[in-house]
Amino acid sequence: MLNTVAVLVVQVLGRLRVWHDDREVDAGPPARRLMLGVLALNAGRLTTRRELIESLWGERPPSSAVNVLHTHTKHLRRLLDPRHSPRGQDGVLSTVGDGYLLRLPDDALDLLRFRRTVAAAQQAANRGDPARAATLYREALRLWEDDDPLCDLPALEDHPKVWGLKTERRRAQLSYWDLMLRAGNAAEIIAALAVQGAANPLDEAVQATLIRAYQATGQRAIAFERYEATRRALADELGVEPSGELRQAHRQLLEEHQNRDPPTIPRQLPAPVPDFTGRADELARLDTAHTRRPPGIAIICGTAGVGKTALAVHWAHHNRERFPDGRIHLDLRGDDAQHALSPYEALGRLLTAVGVPDHDIPVDTQSRAARWRTETDGRKLLVLLDNAATADQVRPLLPGTHDTLMLITSRDRLATLAALHGAHRIELDLLPHPDAAHLLRRLLGERAGTDPGSVDTLAAICARLPLALRLAAEYAAAQAHLPLAGVVTRLHRAGPLDLLDWGGAAAIRHVFGCSYRLLDPEAQRLFRLLSLNPAPHSTPACVAALADLDEIGAARLLHRLASAHLLRCDALGRYGFHDLLRAYATEMSLATDGDAERQAATDRLLDHYCETAVEAGDTLYPGWSGSRRHAGLALEASGVTLSPDAALSWLDSELASFGTICQFAVRQGRPERAVTLAAALHRYLEAGHGTEALSIYACAIDAARQLADPQGEAHLRTNTGVILRLLGRYAPAVEELSQALKLCRRTGNRHGQARALSNLGIIEERLGDFTSSAARHSEAIALYRDLDDPFGQAAALTNLGNLEESIGEHAEAAQHLLAAHDIFATLGERSGQAIALCNLGQIYTALGDDTLAVAKLREALDLFREIEHRDGEATALSNLGTALCRQAKFDESLCHLEQALDIFRSTRHRYGEASVLNAIGETLRALGRDSEAAQRHRLALEIAAETGDEDERGRATAALESLAEAREARPDA
Repeated sequence: MLNTVAVLVVQVLGRLRVWHDDREVDAGPPARRLMLGVLALNAGRLTTRRELIESLWGERPPSSAVNVLHTHTKHLRRLLDPRHSPRGQDGVLSTVGDGYLLRLPDDALDLLRFRRTVAAAQQAANRGDPARAATLYREALRLWEDDDPLCDLPALEDHPKVWGLKTERRRAQLSYWDLMLRAGNAAEIIAALAVQGAANPLDEAVQATLIRAYQATGQRAIAFERYEATRRALADELGVEPSGELRQAHRQLLEEHQNRDPPTIPRQLPAPVPDFTGRADELARLDTAHTRRPPGIAIICGTAGVGKTALAVHWAHHNRERFPDGRIHLDLRGDDAQHALSPYEALGRLLTAVGVPDHDIPVDTQSRAARWRTETDGRKLLVLLDNAATADQVRPLLPGTHDTLMLITSRDRLATLAALHGAHRIELDLLPHPDAAHLLRRLLGERAGTDPGSVDTLAAICARLPLALRLAAEYAAAQAHLPLAGVVTRLHRAGPLDLLDWGGAAAIRHVFGCSYRLLDPEAQRLFRLLSLNPAPHSTPACVAALADLDEIGAARLLHRLASAHLLRCDALGRYGFHDLLRAYATEMSLATDGDAERQAATDRLLDHYCETAVEAGDTLYPGWSGSRRHAGLALEASGVTLSPDAALSWLDSELASFGTICQFAVRQGRPERAVTLAAALHRYLEAGHGTEALSIYACAIDAARQLADPQGEAHLRTNTGVILRLLGRYAPAVEELSQALKLCRRTGNRHGQARALSNLGIIEERLGDFTSSAARHSEAIALYRDLDDPFGQAAALTNLGNLEESIGEHAEAAQHLLAAHDIFATLGERSGQAIALCNLGQIYTALGDDTLAVAKLREALDLFREIEHRDGEATALSNLGTALCRQAKFDESLCHLEQALDIFRSTRHRYGEASVLNAIGETLRALGRDSEAAQRHRLALEIAAETGDEDERGRATAALESLAEAREARPDA
């Protein structure tokens, strides 16, 4: 059964292609394709065998050439007309005399369609219908897939009919371009025309048409350059001068240039804002944007009320001499979606500004843009486009050359202008506090000089936002009967949004509302819900939980809000409001979101903090995750796996927020979240974050008492005792640990008892009560063993080993510390391993094995640094410095000890500070720098006396006595 083809299409205007219906079919090997190409070029006319043989083989055909043609013919008949027999003569391809005839309908061959459409275009032009003619020429030219017909058959490149067809296409192009230019549509064809001009540098007709197009689109300088380049090419390549058509295009350029009226010089800048303050860096960057080559475009973007227009106008006035051809100001009204200027309207106003009469302003946007480029060509203008909404609103307004500086202000970042047009973007932030206070002093006058504290407070209330600062100063002026402190009190009580909500379009609520209303509903909802997070910043993961989104969706909306400058994004990728925007977002949430939705969002936020804190703690301190279950703490992880680096990074970035979140949980009636969060942070906070820990635990202890949760309270009091001990505040630490011990004994919480006992034992060791300390540690170890809590056992063994090292029982200490290290290693508890190694190093130093001591201490130091345990790192550095001193490596010893001292002072670890000061004194003594050594020991003695630390007090006292004896024994004493 023969195949049937409903529609056959052959293409030669580009590659040779054959289609059956909508499916492209293979036309066969190169020789057969070449034969089909020649037949198609002659479609409807006889192609002789001689022409085919010459096209396939040139002047030396093979003896079998005719037979090969017969074979190709048979295959081509099957390809083109599968319904007919390959030997039939009544099909698409028939044998006629000494040749072949390819009969294809006009629609089946693109060449025939091209010629038919071009003929129709010529008829339309002849009867006076240029628009129809242009449309038909455009349709005809779109049939061409490539500039060359049969471009995939290089053997036909020089075929006369191929050259003839290329000439037909060129004539059609020139006719089409001429019609488009006469219709004022040069902008639509100039890109394609420029490509043809580059490909045909010696074609005078194409070059003349391109010059006319450049002239029509206002690019006169480029038109002159194109003429000159063509003239030189003709002279160099052909040795001739331009012909009549090219000379005529050049003559028209010259006549237009000579007949231009003197340009209008617009002077439209608004008055500069009075008392402009600060922004020195931004002004310098604007200078750079103008002086760089090419200057082009500068964008000033920032949140509502931050002073974008004030900065732009201030700079423009101070630099107006640089723009002798004029300064234009145009408000694009991008802050009002309903009344924003369209590019069409904006171009009309810009053209009017440069002196184009109304009747000469084109009626469509493209033509207006072309005329604008014409008018700005070669002119040194400053165009201040104020309040741009989007890059799409601005792009049609850009000039064609860089002589004009476009200075644009926007609440949006206008990323496309920077990416595609090389715009120089300046992000305008809130005023620095000194500049904000200085602006208030200038605005308030003498009142500011008598009460500088109120000036600083007022700057903070206004979030250092310039618009708010000016409104606040005006409000203060209207309250002249009140002292400045009274004005500040009123603003505190009523809220700045209420008292600064006047001044029409300058009111704070109005300017924020304009930005808010430009957002889509999703972004508006997120903007409102973000006000529920009391922390100063929010991560995408936090926002995803708050708004019940996936993290990718949250990041997308955050980027949208940041691009609109309703949020700020810091270097760590966290987002936050300034205080006035937070207040506005809170108002909008209270007015829009229901109580149930707000509470659900709050609960999701608190759950995120609690669950992520648990996950981070379990990742960094896996041994403790088992121990806390023995403690009966109901902590659940988020289920999101964190790497150790990600866990530590999250904890570090949120450290400043944890106390705020705990207090927020209590205020929201969720005290159990405060207890959970504080409990989950225990191991992290004791690694050098004592100041933050005390405020977190104080809030969480109150929450536990509110819940009547003695177990949670006991755990948190033990945590507090640990922190107080690390800070060297032994008396309050003992008080907290004793209360925790009582609560645990009353409730039968044996795990809690063990923790409290072990930490009390550490303090008693510091205070010199070694017997009681040993008893506490032994009791704690027994409890942990009964509970089968390996982490607790290892921690208590470490503490016992430290005690034994203090009293000289080094062998027993080493045994206990090695046992602790092995348990920690089994649990994957790197912090515990490092602590055990550090203490072992100290023991080996005391035993005189300095080489082994240094090895253990370096291993401990590496571990502490990996997990960023600051106090542990300082302890390892201190012990390492001591060991190196024993090896007489004094310079290296002092280097490590000074590093340790810096860390202990930054974390306020008082015992560690006293210990390392004594170690520094001992190293300096070994170097013979006795006066410096005595100074360090005296500082250590002061700290030990303050904390009650007998160990370091005795060490410092003994060193000072020894130094005094040595001084007295010297002959020159």
